[in-house]
Amino acid sequence: MGSTWKLAGLMSDDTTGTTRLLLVVADGVRPDVLSEELERGNLPTMARLREKGGLHTISTSFPSVTGPAYAPFVMGRHPASVGMPGLRWFDRARSLPWSYAQARSYSGVDIWHVDGDLDPRSPTLYDLVQPSLAGLMMIARGATHGRVGRGIVWSLRAGWAHFRGDARAWRRVEQAAVAEFLRRFTRTRPTLSMLGILSPDKLAHAFGGDSTIVRTAIQDVDTAIARAQASATADGWADGLRVWVVGDHGHAPVSDHEDLHGWLSSRGHQVLAHPKLGTRGADVALMVGGNAMGHLYLDPARRSRTWWPSLSSRWQSTLTAMLERPSIGLLAVAMSANTVRVFHRDHGGADIVRSHAGHDARWSYQSIAGGDPLQLGGSLSDLDADDAWLAGAASPYADALVQLSTLVPSPRAGDIVVSAASGWDLRARYEPTPHVSTHGALLREQMLVPLLIDGPVTRVPLRTTDVVPSALDLLRVTCEVPFDGRSFLR
Repeated sequence: MGSTWKLAGLMSDDTTGTTRLLLVVADGVRPDVLSEELERGNLPTMARLREKGGLHTISTSFPSVTGPAYAPFVMGRHPASVGMPGLRWFDRARSLPWSYAQARSYSGVDIWHVDGDLDPRSPTLYDLVQPSLAGLMMIARGATHGRVGRGIVWSLRAGWAHFRGDARAWRRVEQAAVAEFLRRFTRTRPTLSMLGILSPDKLAHAFGGDSTIVRTAIQDVDTAIARAQASATADGWADGLRVWVVGDHGHAPVSDHEDLHGWLSSRGHQVLAHPKLGTRGADVALMVGGNAMGHLYLDPARRSRTWWPSLSSRWQSTLTAMLERPSIGLLAVAMSANTVRVFHRDHGGADIVRSHAGHDARWSYQSIAGGDPLQLGGSLSDLDADDAWLAGAASPYADALVQLSTLVPSPRAGDIVVSAASGWDLRARYEPTPHVSTHGALLREQMLVPLLIDGPVTRVPLRTTDVVPSALDLLRVTCEVPFDGRSFLR
């Protein structure tokens, strides 16, 4: 399987030509803040990119958190589709090596396992476009010129800053890694380069997504692009260098922090959750990431996932009680592989039914007793992917039909998936930085991200999954890989 897609990507008529792509990830940058900084003249390099193409607001994948949210623009797939259901998740199948208590947290040493945890049958953009280079990227499988920012020294320096909650120290370490990336970029001239700049996200958690210090950190993105363009100009290949900028998730103010771990314990449950994974006889594994979403794995000794109807007799009271908490925005459970039931405290319940597969998929939204938890205006039927996106464009939950139907029934997802209410997150303790801004939820302000393209498009970009097929079109690479997104260049 692997050799098939690699040959498809590398055997095109012209995999390199004169066109190269630098994709910069502005981690945690809100589209409104980026637009404001462009209008204020604080980002001159990106302003020139916008003049050539445009700035679009698109949706990321749920959960809207660094790590999973990188899968769409590195693999063209929603993260649950390639085995990455969250920043933290529980390995019910006991299939992972080096997994203490069968629990993953990519906010720690498990970051080293990201590439190996992903579905090996699904290629990355680095696999399909070579030579390729990664810098400060959560996913870098297949990058022929390696990954800058993932060595032992970098990890120790970055980890020290992260777990001390020192966002400014993180930015200094990151700036050094960006400098090394640019040196390698200049030397190797890769066809594909991806560079992540995470300081805006780190600083947003501590100071707010629209704070002055975050706006200053966004200038690091502009500076990195300017330096890359200057290097290409000096070496005579700037005419073929294209630059796109994409966000991975939004940010939203948070003032209330739910201790979901403590609440479950107060109901008599034995809870396994990070960072305390030594709980014996756990009947719930709680995996929170972002920190505005979470997975609840019920009866975690069970080795295979099952559907909600077989769990409801024991766990319905817990779901009902959780739904009454002000911190909870949505709860979702899988009724079957193709049906997800969604609950909202004030707006009732509804079923999301997905039929067919791939780009022929259709979605229906079926109200239960007049319920409209996603606030879409009532029942809907036979929507294609574009119509499903548009159906949620004015609702509080961006792209909810596609995102919930993809995540909730996936093999590695929890039996109950939680999206926090506005103003709340779900992890009151164990965070090194007291959060004043959060993400992870299905809420639109956390799901919407910027996409800056230095050229015209032929269709309006909708999702971050659209980036990979579009990049392949830009670079004239043909392959038969099925993606969740569609090219905006054809």
